[in-house]
Amino acid sequence: MKKTERYLNLINNSLFRTTGKLDYERVTQAIINMSRYIYDNVPDDENEGLWYLGESSDCCLSDLIVGAFWHYTEWHSGQNSKGYEALSALGGLFSPNMSSLDKESGEFQAYEMLEQLAKA
Repeated sequence: MKKTERYLNLINNSLFRTTGKLDYERVTQAIINMSRYIYDNVPDDENEGLWYLGESSDCCLSDLIVGAFWHYTEWHSGQNSKGYEALSALGGLFSPNMSSLDKESGEFQAYEMLEQLAKA
C-alpha cells in the first residue's frame, strides 16, 4: 500500500498544487504505473482500505481512478498513445458499466484537473 500511496501523492501534488512545473506526461505515466501496480499486486480481498487512500488530501484514490478514466476516454490520441495506455490500465481497476461522471463529485474534480493540465 505504501507504493500506491507514493504514486497518489505524486499525482495529487502535480494536479492540485501550483508550485513547480506541472507535467501532463509525468502525471499520465504515474497513473499508468500506479494502476498497473494495484492491478498486479493488490488482491481483491485486500484492497478495501486502498480506495480511501488520500481521503484527507485533495483527492482520494477512488475519485482519481474514476475521474482519470473518464478524462482519458476523451483525451487519448489512439491506441499507440500514452492516454490510451492510461485508459487501458485504469480499465483494469474501473469498469463504468452504465455509470457516468457526476459533476458534484470528487471524481469530477480529478477529471477537471487533468483536463486543465492537458490544456496547459
